[in-house]
Amino acid sequence: MPDTLPRLCVFGDSHYACLKQAETQGLVDVSGVELEYWGHVGGRFRYLEFRDGAVHPVDDFTARRFAKFNAKGRLFLPAADFDVILVMGARVYLWGLFQGLLRNLCHGPYLSSGLMRRILTDGLWGQAGYRLAAGLAQTRTARVLLSPIAYYTASPAHYGTALTPEMTDALPDCLPEFWRIVEETVAEDGMTLIRQPDETVVEGLFTDKAFAVADYMEKADFEHHNAAYGALILQQVMPIAREAPRRA
Repeated sequence: MPDTLPRLCVFGDSHYACLKQAETQGLVDVSGVELEYWGHVGGRFRYLEFRDGAVHPVDDFTARRFAKFNAKGRLFLPAADFDVILVMGARVYLWGLFQGLLRNLCHGPYLSSGLMRRILTDGLWGQAGYRLAAGLAQTRTARVLLSPIAYYTASPAHYGTALTPEMTDALPDCLPEFWRIVEETVAEDGMTLIRQPDETVVEGLFTDKAFAVADYMEKADFEHHNAAYGALILQQVMPIAREAPRRA
């Protein structure tokens, strides 16, 4: 019976398009759940707030924009209406945090492990999308999964100077620690981290061009990713969603 299936909501900015494309193209099996999308382009995230157990637009115009892309025309997103919520992208960036830490570690003053943790934690909480995700998790109703925005697509012409040779050499030792801290922080805030799949990463801190959007060079769009990337994320999410108990 459909009303016994777990309810999964994808909440995100324009980065959730890769998930929808993966579903539409049949690249991933999304059966076994009631799947719903609620999101809009990132600029509208400035007009969202968390209150009373839900993500609310702060004005009617924004509410209508989000409702337009939701099958049920939802004007706001109550956590309690779902069993699992995947927060996809949602203007939660890690690349700049990781790159900044690497630069400081290699070319700046000494950073203790405690200070690294503080920088990453503050960097996450300083992003509105992270605070919205944490608010949903704090309701203790839906299980919240967080998939931050993936690394920029590799492009030496645009990012060739982002990493010095010293920073590149430090990547194998530093990145696992960065990810560990992020994963622990996310868990402490009541969420489950969905990490960027290892097979999509090249040169340590970039995404393989195989996962770039079409015509990414012409569009200078190194941030968004394609349906193949979305499928890899959903492959991590769907087993979790299918096993979630449906609340009354």
